[in-house]
Amino acid sequence: MGRQLVLFCISVLLYIAPSTQISNPGDPHYWAGVVEFRSDGAANETAEISTTNRLMQYLTIINSDEANDTDVLVFPEGTLNRLETSSFVPHPDDGVTPCNNLRYERVVRDVSCAARNRKKYIVINLTEKARCPEGYDTRPCSPDGLYHFNTNVVFDRQGKVVSRYRKFNLFGERGINTTVVPELASFYTDFGVRFGHFICFDLMFNEPALELVRLGVTDFIFPTMWFSELPFLTASQIQLGWAFANNANLLAAGASFPGVGSTGTGVYSGRHGAITTIMNYDPQSKLYVAKVPKLLFPNEVVDKIPQPKGTPAQMTKLFLKRDQIDKYTTKDLPMTSNAQLEERVCYENHCCNFTINYTVKQNLGNAMYYRYKLAAYDAGRTFDGFADGQITTCAIFACTSQNLTSCSTRFESNQAYDEQAVTFNSITIVAKFANNDETFVLPNNVDTSIVPFDVSETDYSVVPGTADEAPHNIVTYKLTNPRSNLFTFAIWSRKFKRYAIAYANPSASVSLLVVLITTVVGLVNNLWKA
Repeated sequence: MGRQLVLFCISVLLYIAPSTQISNPGDPHYWAGVVEFRSDGAANETAEISTTNRLMQYLTIINSDEANDTDVLVFPEGTLNRLETSSFVPHPDDGVTPCNNLRYERVVRDVSCAARNRKKYIVINLTEKARCPEGYDTRPCSPDGLYHFNTNVVFDRQGKVVSRYRKFNLFGERGINTTVVPELASFYTDFGVRFGHFICFDLMFNEPALELVRLGVTDFIFPTMWFSELPFLTASQIQLGWAFANNANLLAAGASFPGVGSTGTGVYSGRHGAITTIMNYDPQSKLYVAKVPKLLFPNEVVDKIPQPKGTPAQMTKLFLKRDQIDKYTTKDLPMTSNAQLEERVCYENHCCNFTINYTVKQNLGNAMYYRYKLAAYDAGRTFDGFADGQITTCAIFACTSQNLTSCSTRFESNQAYDEQAVTFNSITIVAKFANNDETFVLPNNVDTSIVPFDVSETDYSVVPGTADEAPHNIVTYKLTNPRSNLFTFAIWSRKFKRYAIAYANPSASVSLLVVLITTVVGLVNNLWKA
């Protein structure tokens, strides 16, 4: 009886009165909804019950009044189904509408029906299963004859699957396969915008995300289950920096489980910064709606939607990892009242020039307060052992003591500290960074409530350098508004190396011919799908 009631509820949710198209190609903007979705499940909940319950919540959001005035809805990574309830997904080239098609599992069928009934583009992320082998992929199959992928699925207003992307840069994710090479997935909408899309950890890599940028895509969809990290990689912080550096619109939908470090949802409009950004200290499921200017209309007014943010004490409920900063070259910010500091900090040949005007509160006595270090780095790190990468940065970051090991940690919720101890009146950081496709440079900041600054408080410029033969830029980043709750202010970059061949099975081997064929076919099939 209980199962029948659940299925009845789902069927009712699927037949809400349809919506109409909100935006058209000639409009200077479109309307987007991004969902932060609670991902901490009930204790001892089976995969089947979890998937059914989450599907019902998805459908409730899709059919809500809040979703009425949206063209596109985006749900986060990893919050719908599991390996045990994985689903087949049609290839976009097949033009399939899965609604009521029993070849596909309920999660795909019902979201397809909801997209058709509500006349909306809907992007979900799910665990996909696919029969092995597939196409030109000749890697050995699992014993069950199936691949499993972390997959974005895009439905158009008729419920048809018009795009699909399988995550390439996995963050662990046991039991999940990858494609042989990264897919470049995009789709064109009836309101005149082409979207590229990728997933979570892909943001930290050259391909596919930055390759889509180089191909001219300006709007991106980003389902994520981010695990935030200080001082440079909290979710909204890196989302804003990525969108700003690429002058791209980014629709980011985050899984919500602050106790393990996951939150971070927002809509970002290139150099205009965040239209809205959310970092939660308690888990939530909520739809956020924003009007997004099309980048072809640079003079379109950006209507920003400030969101309530937690206090630093409340935000300690959000678990934050710590970067491996102990090998950085650092210098202390002198605790001198009304100071003007000019300092140069170098890590080997990478040098950072700082000019800082700041005020230290007098008579601090035995009060606790954040101290700051100026830092430079140009070397490798590991991302929790799941991938390695090179980082180049010039930074100012907070510490709870003078010891470097306390940097990028926060005061506990029960520790009272003086939030006005240090006020930065202005900051200028200038440094040289390589100018090539293997280097990605972005502005990077966050405050003590784990929210990035509005771009109106900063100035960022990139000027081609001429001092040596290697192509490079002189990057300048300025804080122009006084701030006393600063945690990080930095120029931060990734240096990429070409990806290694990814295997569906660790014992598999692939010939260079297969890789070449798969690369060419993948580009042709996935690049500009309408």
